[in-house]
Amino acid sequence: MALKFCSKYVISLFAATALAGCTNSFGMDLRDQFGGILDTTSAAANAVVDRPEPDARGVLTFPSYQVVLARTGDRIEDVAARIGVDAERLGRFNGIPQEAVLRYGEVIALPANMTAQPAAGAPLTPTVVDISELSDEPSDAPTPAEPKRHRVVEGETVYTISRLYSVSAEDLAKWNSLSLTTELRPGQYLLIPITRSLPIAVSAPGEGSLTPAPPSSTRPQPRSAAPQAATIATPPATLPVAPVNTGPITQASQSDARFIRPVSGTIIRSYKKGVNEGIDIGAPAGAAVSAADVGTVAAITEDTKGIAIVVIKHADGLLTVYTNIEALSVKKGDAVTRGQEIAKVRAGTPSFLHFEVRKGLDSVDPDDYI
Repeated sequence: MALKFCSKYVISLFAATALAGCTNSFGMDLRDQFGGILDTTSAAANAVVDRPEPDARGVLTFPSYQVVLARTGDRIEDVAARIGVDAERLGRFNGIPQEAVLRYGEVIALPANMTAQPAAGAPLTPTVVDISELSDEPSDAPTPAEPKRHRVVEGETVYTISRLYSVSAEDLAKWNSLSLTTELRPGQYLLIPITRSLPIAVSAPGEGSLTPAPPSSTRPQPRSAAPQAATIATPPATLPVAPVNTGPITQASQSDARFIRPVSGTIIRSYKKGVNEGIDIGAPAGAAVSAADVGTVAAITEDTKGIAIVVIKHADGLLTVYTNIEALSVKKGDAVTRGQEIAKVRAGTPSFLHFEVRKGLDSVDPDDYI
């Protein structure tokens, strides 16, 4: 059967090398040629979601880590300066020499205890709050996913890595701003696309059998002697999103609302489901944070940066979430009254309170309640 396959698909296109191909001495990787005929991975059974859009500095924030995307002509010191971190440590973590010129869109991973700092006047990074443990009943809502990170080792290619994770080489390249032939650098990180499983048709016994993937399909291929020139993509034109300024609103003006505003101040980042699950209210550091209504403190926890989160449970299945706070004056299980101080606004540039309203586990626009 192997000889028949070679004569049908290889000889017609590679006559000079067909014999070598059928005797296993032909080294060219044909697994993604011929319109996918030889691609026997399960990638076709999964739909890849779009990669999230970075903020104005190129930062992508996931629940447990951050990465930053390089701009055309960047060196590691340029990336580090843009996000306010140490260049030497950032380069060492990613295996990037300080003098190396980066590709546009190249993924630079931040170590677990390194966080991109917000630039003065720049849009705020969305706050991620996980309150799934508070659910009284199973939720049908999908758990937010984050892509795996893969650290490249010597000899790996876009093709071999795609097979390790059962995604297509094209999707892997797109998520990482690569071409299919880009030579990967040992030590660099790649984001593995997030997939949604689709129904797979099952054939009758003996029908539609697939040829197993060759044993070498996930093993690194020998590195070529001469490095390939870096490909520079043209960056898309994007416009920064300006913070929404609704003007200062005092708690007195909110007395008839379902909830009171937990702190007086200006909304500097508005609600957008899937992007920012609450609102960010600019307020001086140390300003009192009040409970939005009578309720019970359901949880006190921390985010991945060690910043406190308070969750209060109210009537009608509503929760309010408060973070970017410090100096807590309540504990889990405490009953609170409407307007009772529960914490202080944490210092920062800018300083603000992140406030969410949840119906069950789903976020809703706080402006509809305050």
